Amino acid sequence: MATFEATTHPMTFAHMEGEVKTVYVVPRSSEYDHVSSGDRIEFEPLGSITIGAIRAYDDLPALLEGEGITNVVPDAETVDAAIEALRAGPEWNKRVEESRGVLALRVRATKRKT
Repeated sequence: MATFEATTHPMTFAHMEGEVKTVYVVPRSSEYDHVSSGDRIEFEPLGSITIGAIRAYDDLPALLEGEGITNVVPDAETVDAAIEALRAGPEWNKRVEESRGVLALRVRATKRKT
């Protein structure tokens, strides 16, 4: 089991913790080339998630169709709104997204820091 570090908005983590958001999305960067089921992502200082299934997609529209908007961005009502929300974070790398695609990481479990 490997551990990866990432950043996320506190509300995003809360949605994953409450099992409302069941898919965490990242650009398919070299950092995530070796991620596998059972690995953990640490969100300092919030907590961590354990990854279940992993699926690769060519782009965000395909990912949102395959995984379901509400599983990825629970507050979004349209595909465009979900894409805008995903790209809004400072850690999002649109160049990597366009050249390598995106990964859908199913959230298997969350653990809040105490």
